[in-house]
Amino acid sequence: MLKFLLLGLFLVAAVGLLWTSDHKQEAHVRPVISELASEVASFPPEELATQDEQDFITENDALVIRVKFFYEQLDEEERMIYRVLRDGVALGETEIQVYSDDTQRLFEIYRMIHFDYPEFFWMTGWGKMTTYQWPGGRVYTVFEPEYGHVGEEKERMQAEIEAAVEAFLATVDANATEFERVRAVYEYIIMTTTYNLDAPDNQNIYSVFVHRESVCAGFSRAAQLLLERLGIFATYVVGDAYIPGFTAYPVAHAWNLVRVDGEYYYLDVTWGSPTFAEDFILADSIHILYDYLLVNEEQLFRTHTLGEGINMPPVTSTRSNFFYVHGMFYHTHDPEAVLEAMNASILDQEDWIAFQFATPELFQSMRPVIYEELAPIAARNLMEWYGLDRVQYFFREKENLNKITIHWLYE
Repeated sequence: MLKFLLLGLFLVAAVGLLWTSDHKQEAHVRPVISELASEVASFPPEELATQDEQDFITENDALVIRVKFFYEQLDEEERMIYRVLRDGVALGETEIQVYSDDTQRLFEIYRMIHFDYPEFFWMTGWGKMTTYQWPGGRVYTVFEPEYGHVGEEKERMQAEIEAAVEAFLATVDANATEFERVRAVYEYIIMTTTYNLDAPDNQNIYSVFVHRESVCAGFSRAAQLLLERLGIFATYVVGDAYIPGFTAYPVAHAWNLVRVDGEYYYLDVTWGSPTFAEDFILADSIHILYDYLLVNEEQLFRTHTLGEGINMPPVTSTRSNFFYVHGMFYHTHDPEAVLEAMNASILDQEDWIAFQFATPELFQSMRPVIYEELAPIAARNLMEWYGLDRVQYFFREKENLNKITIHWLYE
């Protein structure tokens, strides 16, 4: 890409960078060095890509233009840099040059691309930046991305991913609501992917669509890709989280922000998988947990914390929350309604019924009523209606979500 001639003394700064999910994020910066460069550019660096050039690359490399969350947060100059870096990564270029010597900001912009484009599975998160200063004082930076997969291997993997994506998309009803589309993605990833810290390619979507084993990074990036393909706004979010009763302190984690019917919600597909952190008597019979299917910030931030520098819009609605949509969300102290729901679930032979309450105070007021009064009544009804000599049922409680689940056994 660059032609070189011996021209003189340059200031060279090399910066390496890395970030991962399910492990602590970090940036490694190598010391700035001043040296006599043996090779320097013989002509001014190429101008930043124009919008027309970006559209041309998009058209010829099937890079679909969508509203990208982190791109939208940049000013116009930063967006130009973003497009140059993004298009270079899309084309697999080994050297990408931009007019900037702010390596920290370049790192941040490159990180935004990694968050905005889950389809760039070949990005490893590593790269090197070298800043050059022309004799006249003009400065530019050459960025060298590190790719985990290139050439024929990358093309083969991309074809495998696309085949899996297309197979899933073909199963989604064209008339599905936005909530139904999000639920379909949530259930598909959970039902087809096992949580495994040792899974290969676990920081990218190949681990989900082909290996069928991944960690939170793979789960969240795969959800982002599928939702975008279904016309749902989604972005990748990083931070820390702890699991009440399982982890003593927060660990690095990733999830999604999505928009359904014009309102923002959080989506944590990883925490919907029983293979992730469930440890109770019915674990083998429960396939999907809906606790983090479209939750608001009040619910999520009891266990999750946004990463440094990650800014999200207000997320306050409950209207598309799974339990709200399915009539399991309660705003008042209403024992009669709760008992009626229990009886209806038994008559329909449902395996479980959940009750989520709008506030911690309401949860605490309804909790003893459910445990000591209502559940025993419903259990006696189950025994009588199905002619059983005895009946078994189990509670699963999540105080951080103001939620109680009852599992019925019909034998």
